[in-house]
Amino acid sequence: MTQTSMRLVLSLAFLFLSHFLFAQNTIGIPNIVNYAKQVYGAGSQNWNIAQDKTGILYFANTDGLLSFDGTSWRTYRLPNKTVARSLAISDDNRIYVGGQGEIGYFSPGLKGELTYTSLNKLVPARDNDFADVWNICFYKGHVFFRANKKILDFDGARISVHSSFNWGFLGLANGELIANESERGIVSYVNGKWETKSATAQLPVSGLLIRTTLPIGRDSTLVVSLMHGLFILHHDTLSSFKTPDIAETSTRNISSATLLSPDRIALATNLGGCVIINKQGKFIQRFTKREGIQNNNVLSVMLDKDKNLWLGLDNGIDLVTYNNAIRNIYPDQDNRNSGYTSVVYGKALYLGVSTGVYRVNLDSSARDFSYTIGVFDFVTNSEGQVWNLSVVNDRLMLGHNKGSFIIDGGKATALDTKTGFWGFQPVYDKRPSLLVAAGTYNGISFYSSANGTFANPIVYTKVESARFVAIGKNIIWIAHPYKGIYSIRFDSFGVGQASKYTDPKKILSTNHNKVFKLKDRIILTTDNGIFEYDEALGDFARSKWLENLVGRSPVSYITEDKQGNIWFCRDRKVGIADRSLAKPRIIFIPEIDGRIMANGFENINVLDSNNVIIAAEKGFYHIDYSLYKKNKLPLQVLIRKVQSTLQDDGLIYGGYNSPEAPPGIQHRYNSLHFECSSTLFGQEQNTEFSYFLKGFDRDWSSWTRKTERDYTNLPAGNYVFQVKCRNNADNESPVSAFSFRILPPWYQTWWAYTFYLLLFAGLIYLFYKIQQRRYRRQQRIKLEEQQRKYNAEQKELQLQHQLEIQENEKEIIQLRNEKLQSEVEHKNTELASSAMNLVRKKEILSKLKEDLLQYKNIPEAERSSKEFLRIVRTLDKELDHNEEWEQFAVHFDSVHTNYLKKLKERYPSLTTSDLKLAAYLRLSLSTKEIAQLMNI
Repeated sequence: MTQTSMRLVLSLAFLFLSHFLFAQNTIGIPNIVNYAKQVYGAGSQNWNIAQDKTGILYFANTDGLLSFDGTSWRTYRLPNKTVARSLAISDDNRIYVGGQGEIGYFSPGLKGELTYTSLNKLVPARDNDFADVWNICFYKGHVFFRANKKILDFDGARISVHSSFNWGFLGLANGELIANESERGIVSYVNGKWETKSATAQLPVSGLLIRTTLPIGRDSTLVVSLMHGLFILHHDTLSSFKTPDIAETSTRNISSATLLSPDRIALATNLGGCVIINKQGKFIQRFTKREGIQNNNVLSVMLDKDKNLWLGLDNGIDLVTYNNAIRNIYPDQDNRNSGYTSVVYGKALYLGVSTGVYRVNLDSSARDFSYTIGVFDFVTNSEGQVWNLSVVNDRLMLGHNKGSFIIDGGKATALDTKTGFWGFQPVYDKRPSLLVAAGTYNGISFYSSANGTFANPIVYTKVESARFVAIGKNIIWIAHPYKGIYSIRFDSFGVGQASKYTDPKKILSTNHNKVFKLKDRIILTTDNGIFEYDEALGDFARSKWLENLVGRSPVSYITEDKQGNIWFCRDRKVGIADRSLAKPRIIFIPEIDGRIMANGFENINVLDSNNVIIAAEKGFYHIDYSLYKKNKLPLQVLIRKVQSTLQDDGLIYGGYNSPEAPPGIQHRYNSLHFECSSTLFGQEQNTEFSYFLKGFDRDWSSWTRKTERDYTNLPAGNYVFQVKCRNNADNESPVSAFSFRILPPWYQTWWAYTFYLLLFAGLIYLFYKIQQRRYRRQQRIKLEEQQRKYNAEQKELQLQHQLEIQENEKEIIQLRNEKLQSEVEHKNTELASSAMNLVRKKEILSKLKEDLLQYKNIPEAERSSKEFLRIVRTLDKELDHNEEWEQFAVHFDSVHTNYLKKLKERYPSLTTSDLKLAAYLRLSLSTKEIAQLMNI
């Protein structure tokens, strides 16, 4: 083989190796939050990123300066409405911006809102033709702006200009201000002049396009170029920094870079996303569209104060929560299928998803194995729905929709394909267990195991689908979500007997019945709570110790790690009852709320405190729990806006530099709106706010995720609006406050009170004048008043006399009426007396008649019968005589206004008896008296 051929082969091998290495990535990817231009409401390109002391982020955007405080985005346009290419924040919090033919700075205005001050007026007229400003640097109290042909030096009062055919870069290196000048090479700014540092001829490459510089050690600076990779500037010497990974990255055009730590560097590229390397130039990690960023053209990169990585894209902004303890693992990056089960076996990580099993070899030196660099391989013959991966008797077993399998390396070998298998558990504590329980679609099977083999299954089909199995002392518990729970008890000969739990205490629910094993405890979870099997009672009882740890609300999954911490799932949330602390407390992980598997497919695999794998709707989550607890980032809450809702332009405070004196707010604008935020980026789900308006509220509000607060119709007075925030670890921020005063309404101001005093004095004087006039008038009309009084008295006497006459006449009439009434009553009495006399007369005559009739029957020779009969007839005549009636009728009509006469005229057919009855009824005679009068 010729030397030329050998070189070609080596070059191709090197190229292949570099591409292979670059194709790999860490298996764990931090959460990436995409902010599309529709979200932040500004231009597509973001050329530079900076952060101020309060944590607010700023982006040099196509539409101007863009800010983000964790809650709201704001855009500030430049005067000429051009793109902002660069920005830098000074120690006094001025935000310097460079645009197209525009330089200036933003600073707080009178109301705390950002206002722009243009510096163009300070640029000499002959140099005012500069174009895009690409770099801004602070050096020895000056601000330097770099355009392609000019560097503008602002000393705080004046601007001086340094011209060149092409200024390619401006930045800091080893405490010096350096620039890349096309003809002279790398130059440094010394005593107001540019001196050559590394001449063009001395540079390692020609056409060097520097993009940024980063300090990497004492007297050394990392120089990042667009296409030629990385260089190290040590004193005045620039040398190449070459590795295969750097060479591969440089082919993708490096646009920017930032330090992530003393050992790690983030390189932004135009074609390959963001690449992380270490100080040795070795590839660590990358973030491309495949990993979740919006596009691979990264224009700018910045690490914020909380170690989050921000990417300014050609179209959008992305946040990579680089320092977060939670990472995503996608076995198949292109098809992020649901995760179900995980296991580490033989120094490899196996993950079961809805389409099969994947494996990757782990980096044994990594404390957090999510940083393992590798690619997942698909396990042959594992296609389809995976339910469980278990290491039993040192063999990796696969529970699959198609059956049970044993995995050896990268291949799955079928063990039993008669039905689907949920999972496997050794029956005995001694290893290897001679009996292995396998939950299947049809029940539970028991395999004999010896020398790594599994055979002679015994199937219990009386038990329903054995999805949840927990093995206790001589009892195996099987739960079906909605059909109840079953138990298999073994006798001394190892013979099992299956039976269904009768539920005497009514603890089972219509669904969600599950059994778990926590060390030696058998736990039953239902919609009614958490229960534990009590061997002494031979039944389940409410688990007080667990409820004290995780609460009484139902849980859908529960497990225990080696440290005794209880991990559980509730309402698609993951919580940990952390018992490693002096006082156990629950820590929730809200970052993954609603994204984990549910409906009985929850799975948490706690390998150790640095490696926890949780099955998710898309792949898996990896949590470094130790780091998660330690990541106590400082909390800060900002009051970003105060405005009146009763005004179109009701801005009171814009969020910058609180006013020295509380602003006075007119009473007619006394309904206020407050906006707050926390710059704990990427952890919005963890942050809650509480509010208190001193002078109005009685106590702090309850914790809420709302970042806004409104108050309406505030009375006049002094107020202090206070806000604080906390995260899911119960860490609270310091209180932020804004003081203000609601001015009294116009009718309660000092000039109003002065007016009221003058008005009162005027009223008193007017009252005096009125009284005086009234007195004089009273004197003038005194005689007239007396005369009117006399006339009125005379008139009153006449009226009284007339009234007395009328009263006398009334008394006469009354006496007359009384007399008439008396006469009527007297005549009624006479009529009644007459009627009673008639009654008495008739009674006597009737008695006499009876006596004579009796007398008739006595034999007497001297009396004749004819004479007796004559007497009787005479008596009958007396009894029927009507003379008394006629006299009675006359008197009755005179008293009762011709009552009988009118009655006869109105009803002519009435007989004398009818009239008598009417008269007697009118006199209110009793029934007996009427009967006697009428001979009834």
